[in-house]
Amino acid sequence: MIHTRRLFDENSHLFDFTATVLSVDPAEDGNLSVVLDATAFFPEGGGQSPDTGTLGGCSVIDVQERDGVIYHTVKTEAPFLAVGDPVVGHLDREVRLRKMQNHSGEHIISGIVHRLYGYTNVGFHLGCGDVTLDFDGVLTRQQLNAIEDEANRIIAACLPVKAYYPAPEVLATLTYRAKLDLTENVRMVEIGQEEDMMDRCACCAPHVDNTGEIGIIKLLDFIHYKGGVRIHMLCGLDALEDYRRRYTDVALLASRLSVKQSELVTGFDRLAAEIEAQKQTIFELRQTILTMTLSSLPETEGSLCLFEETGDANAMRRLLNQAVPKCKKLCGVFSGDDENGYRYFIGRGDASIDLKQYNKEISAALNAKGGGSSEMLQGRAAAAKTQIEAYFKTFS
Repeated sequence: MIHTRRLFDENSHLFDFTATVLSVDPAEDGNLSVVLDATAFFPEGGGQSPDTGTLGGCSVIDVQERDGVIYHTVKTEAPFLAVGDPVVGHLDREVRLRKMQNHSGEHIISGIVHRLYGYTNVGFHLGCGDVTLDFDGVLTRQQLNAIEDEANRIIAACLPVKAYYPAPEVLATLTYRAKLDLTENVRMVEIGQEEDMMDRCACCAPHVDNTGEIGIIKLLDFIHYKGGVRIHMLCGLDALEDYRRRYTDVALLASRLSVKQSELVTGFDRLAAEIEAQKQTIFELRQTILTMTLSSLPETEGSLCLFEETGDANAMRRLLNQAVPKCKKLCGVFSGDDENGYRYFIGRGDASIDLKQYNKEISAALNAKGGGSSEMLQGRAAAAKTQIEAYFKTFS
């Protein structure tokens, strides 16, 4: 029975290794599936994506484990190894380090939450640049801040992180967190020791050797999720990159608002107030223009066709409602242009006109899609302005 020796269990910081090829078989998409007698590549599992790197100079794009055998999907269309050959493997060192920082950070957070609130981690995903944790209880922002403070104190203490397989008789005496009811071949990850034991959890993934390697834990957004809470977090180098991006954005916004970074919110509030004042001024000007437009409209026994430049739906409806009494047939308000089409609202000057009965005719004449009630239709027309005006002139 073949079993791949899991070098990442023995040394999570082993990034380069040599192993013997046991099999080479075709895989999907013209790639190859390679099995080795030993590997430092961690396969997908435990909520964590697989390691990446190279085997024999060719890219490893996927790593999966089935029945104790680890399969490496290697990006190449031609066999480059034979059974029995030695092969050198290189992991993407920084990718592995980032994953260890985030996964060990997740253990710290989950341990604190379980210890303080009794909540269980019921979901975990560690992808590229995004880590999510799901707990079966609700937490507030204030509680998360306190959890984050405690987590970073644990990091600063540089506590040891130990991964091992306890003997069955030892396992039976341990209290630990686990998503599954495990009874054998349980890999335990402990953070701290004796009176400083912060967490003990069953886990198959590589971890840092001490909490100081994590650097920092930052809890980001959170939402209520399935009766509990989903938290987005980042640790170590990923957290540093995220901070740099945010710092750059804050610096740029502060510069554009001509304020200090510490006064960004005040600057934004001032800008928002200015925009709101301008909106009010624009509204009042539109009302003035609307009044002037309506006063210049002659009453007609036919139809009216008006074009409103702003495209604001509320302004179009107001214009329609006040223009309808000026005509006896149709009154249409359009906004847009020939290239992009026109949004429209159409009303009736005569209450006996049932606009729903004319919807198909209007849609065909204006190359439009829309609908509505007996009193008003709305939609979008692809016809040119001249076609729209011509239709309203001829409507009878």
